[in-house]
Amino acid sequence: MLAFLNQVRKPTLDLPLDVRRKMWFKPFMQSYLVVFIGYLTMYLIRKNFNIAQNDMISTYGLSMTELGMIGLGFSITYGVGKTLVSYYADGKNTKQFLPFMLILSAICMLGFSASMGAGSTSLFLMIAFYALSGFFQSTGGSCSYSTITKWTPRRKRGTFLGFWNISHNLGGAGAAGVALFGANYLFDGHVIGMFIFPSIIALIVGFIGLRFGSDSPESYGLGKAEELFGEEISEEDKETEENEMTKWQIFVEYVLKNKVIWLLCFSNIFLYVVRIG
Repeated sequence: MLAFLNQVRKPTLDLPLDVRRKMWFKPFMQSYLVVFIGYLTMYLIRKNFNIAQNDMISTYGLSMTELGMIGLGFSITYGVGKTLVSYYADGKNTKQFLPFMLILSAICMLGFSASMGAGSTSLFLMIAFYALSGFFQSTGGSCSYSTITKWTPRRKRGTFLGFWNISHNLGGAGAAGVALFGANYLFDGHVIGMFIFPSIIALIVGFIGLRFGSDSPESYGLGKAEELFGEEISEEDKETEENEMTKWQIFVEYVLKNKVIWLLCFSNIFLYVVRIG
């Protein structure tokens, strides 16, 4: 049923290298725009909760504690999902994975909208739907990084990743305008419009994103990015292929045993304490 999430690897086309290199740009840009716009859109259905809090208090009488419980549910599942879902997505078609997760998250936010209210049942449903939304959104960044990495040569990768990194800034900045437009112009000022309108946008972006691009030039028969741009395949990649290492073996050898990764993890913890606080 989820066959569209599987990687596609076609034999390299029997064409000169310069011809295949010219063929690379169009599918790359399609794939790049899918992860850029898709990740941007995730922020439209993530940051709207912060924008809507005052209206949720005045409309439904929710307390700051109850709003905090809703937000905590998102944070927990987002953190858990970053590990579990991202691990599962590794080895899948990560370009397809992102818009699919965006669709599921948007559906959850529509459920969140339908359950909004003042009672304990409504609170439970809001926590559940928002937590599920966080779980589905958790792999957006890793899928984007994976897709861009597979498509680009090392000497240009930082440029493309750096430009992609502004997508969440654009999404966060645009979230207020989209949410307020939905509430004021489509729902007569009701707070529910701050969630329904962005969710519909996310559904549209998600379904369109499934139709364009793929996770690697290999899926088009163009070969690996290193081959296309005359770069040596890294020693780590050679080792994993030659030894036919499993995903778990790769995770243990190159992630769990990597001191630099652990240093970055602890650094990121304190970075987010300052950022979120």
